[in-house]
Amino acid sequence: MKNKPALAIIFLTIFIDLLGFGIIMPLLPSFSVNVLHINELTIGLMVGIYSLMQFFFNPVWGSLSDRYGRKPVLVMSLIGGVISNLLLAFVFSGIILSAFLFITARAFAGIFAANISAAQAVISDITSPEDRTKGISLISTAFAMGFVFGPAIGGILSENFGYAFPVYVSAAMSLIASLLCIFVFKESLPHEVQLRNRLNKKIINPLNFGNFYKALKNKSYGVFMIIFFVSVFSFSNIFGTIQLFAGRPEGLNFNQAEIGYLFSYMGITGGLVQVIFVNFFKRMIGEENSLVLGCFITIFGLGLIGFSVTVPFLLLVIATLSLGNGISSTVSISLLSQNAGKEEQGSVLGLNQSLGSFARFLGPVWGGFVYQFFGYKFPFLTGSLFMLIITVFSYLFFKKRKLSH
Repeated sequence: MKNKPALAIIFLTIFIDLLGFGIIMPLLPSFSVNVLHINELTIGLMVGIYSLMQFFFNPVWGSLSDRYGRKPVLVMSLIGGVISNLLLAFVFSGIILSAFLFITARAFAGIFAANISAAQAVISDITSPEDRTKGISLISTAFAMGFVFGPAIGGILSENFGYAFPVYVSAAMSLIASLLCIFVFKESLPHEVQLRNRLNKKIINPLNFGNFYKALKNKSYGVFMIIFFVSVFSFSNIFGTIQLFAGRPEGLNFNQAEIGYLFSYMGITGGLVQVIFVNFFKRMIGEENSLVLGCFITIFGLGLIGFSVTVPFLLLVIATLSLGNGISSTVSISLLSQNAGKEEQGSVLGLNQSLGSFARFLGPVWGGFVYQFFGYKFPFLTGSLFMLIITVFSYLFFKKRKLSH
């Protein structure tokens, strides 16, 4: 793979930033309940507003990266992360004990969380089509590793030094990542492409939903955005509900520490999938078949969670879910980037990342709804059903496309 130094910088930047993000995640519900004493609806808003802001603003950052380059967008995103963490630290330290500032800090973090789509655009700039999946897997691995180590670090630091200290550490992580990007990373989008994009394109309006409709209708890449959205939505059903399921006294009866270990296990298996299996299946059966296979495996990885009555069986199911979801999400992004034009890489990937953020908002809401009104198995069963539908859809689409060529 060419441009290994640039890939290494992107990996380190995403890992350090996501490590800081992961440090904060386990603190939010605990602080909300124990210190701010707020209700469940407000807690849901605090968790969900980050993804909602990503949904609205990722297309903007993607479009700006097409016009002014990847590096400025990455730097602004990382500096925004520093500022949002400092705002949150004011709340956690008790300097300004305000639920409103808490929500504002999370919204601000979501607005500037453009580094993933910008990093994907960098991968598209510096890799050949045959190496694209490998490059996207690198980002997914950094993402998974950040979530493996971040929550554990956050829990240990908050237990020993209070709520605020881990947030300051997270701010420092984002600052290190921003300095790394400023002084080491070199712009990947050619200047002449930037100039051409400035002349020919408008900044995408985040409230113009016609942009999403137009992208989803695109015959070259729209289907990959649909597959990615459904995959992320189905997988996101488990966030919030798997903790409730695993903690049921009449079930596995996990305590908080054991649930934390479960999420670390999910992160580890997700990272291993990116390192070992994605490119293996790509070489063996091709990207299109890998995408269908990943969706198919996810059906069982989701559907069997609710039937896990022993820890070994649950771990096996989670590994299956990590395998299927890791393949489907990575390969769908790779195929999307390969089928989008060079001049619109950042915009299209920004739209896709925005749809993913919206899916991560809708998934937990749907999962909580069906868990409450239909039972503990239904978030996983309905997620499995959605994946069954998208598997059949993917298979028929690729079959039709092969026949037409």
